[in-house]
Amino acid sequence: MGMTLAGCSGNKEDEMQMHAAANSSMSPIKVELSWTPEEVTAGTAVSFKAVVTQDGEPVDDAREVMFEVNEAADKTRKVEITGESAGEGAYVGEYTFEEAGEFSVTSHVTARTQHSMPSKQLVVAP
Repeated sequence: MGMTLAGCSGNKEDEMQMHAAANSSMSPIKVELSWTPEEVTAGTAVSFKAVVTQDGEPVDDAREVMFEVNEAADKTRKVEITGESAGEGAYVGEYTFEEAGEFSVTSHVTARTQHSMPSKQLVVAP
């Protein structure tokens, strides 16, 4: 009888991990990267947005969302912007480009044991 009780007395953390694993889907997360305004000029604040879904449902429990902005001409120059939850699976971050140029924007999203990092090119006009 003592062995049965010991086997059933798991801790709360183990139960939470098993519950999370049971509720996680094997379907990939999908990330839609965008920004506003769509046409960016130097000196203007840009709002980056990553909409995260899984199985068509919003993902509001992402562990990390970060926007990485790299200069096309100099890949060593980069900025990392933390994405904050705006609800409905949307995560946003803001940045102001001081100079015109071409940039690569990558959203790094870690959610539900998965990582997705879609990229898009952004041209900043003078």
